[in-house]
Amino acid sequence: MSPPSAPDVYKDVPGTEVVFAAAAGEKSYLWSRYLSATSVTALSSGENIGTTFAVRCQYSNGSALPAGTETGAYWAANLVPPGETSLAAGLRWLFVAPTTATYKCRLSVTSYSSIITPTRQVTMRIPAGAELGRITTGSGAARWTLPAASATTVARGATATTLGYTYTPVDGDQTTIVQDANLTTCVAGSSICAGGTTAYAGTDAETWIEAQPQMPNGDPCGGPIKGPVAKWSISDAKHHQAATNTLNIARTQLGGCTQIRASLKVKTTDGNPVLIHAGHASQQIAATHGLAYSL
Repeated sequence: MSPPSAPDVYKDVPGTEVVFAAAAGEKSYLWSRYLSATSVTALSSGENIGTTFAVRCQYSNGSALPAGTETGAYWAANLVPPGETSLAAGLRWLFVAPTTATYKCRLSVTSYSSIITPTRQVTMRIPAGAELGRITTGSGAARWTLPAASATTVARGATATTLGYTYTPVDGDQTTIVQDANLTTCVAGSSICAGGTTAYAGTDAETWIEAQPQMPNGDPCGGPIKGPVAKWSISDAKHHQAATNTLNIARTQLGGCTQIRASLKVKTTDGNPVLIHAGHASQQIAATHGLAYSL
């Protein structure tokens, strides 16, 4: 199962709309709170439901943003019954207003599976309380998306360094770096990534942010700063997983360095290779992406 591609498959989550006026280039940090999906229909082992959550932005009148503009980001994983009955998602995005206008951003969701047929439907519920938070950030905030050409597969025992970006803090005493990757385990015979075998039933992976302080010419300035290590177990049934990572750096940790080279580390610790998705889903919704802001 893969994230949906049709432009009308998402359902907007009621009560999560955020409407705001913004000048061209103004930046807003958006994040989800209390967002989850629960299966109402009883499901048995093997009846895995793919669920994709997204934060999506448009003009407040419902019209689309200019062609080529990134509109948001997605978070995806499979629900694996019977032991798992709900999924909790964490979405983070930096919206950059393409023009001076009023905008509407909201949380959306879609679920999909091969078990859904004309004669069988599955009901999923979004529990009450989901919210989309928003704060305006300084002009120095930045976002970046892994280009489609940079999608890569990480073999068992290997570590990939990806999603690199050089950020220059200009505001505040603390910089927050977010690097979120959508990952898929490479099952045997997969049509989307090679190297999987029946010897394994999934992938165990670790992800973390590495931040290297730099001088303006790119020379390292002190040692790298390593963020918390997140561990992920992506079974064949789970199929894919959004791996979220956050690193906060105090200005005092930079020791006079003026830049930060941020990278995402993805290590396959066991099992089949894992694919790091890149580029965009339909509606210019980013897959593996990063952002940084200083306050």
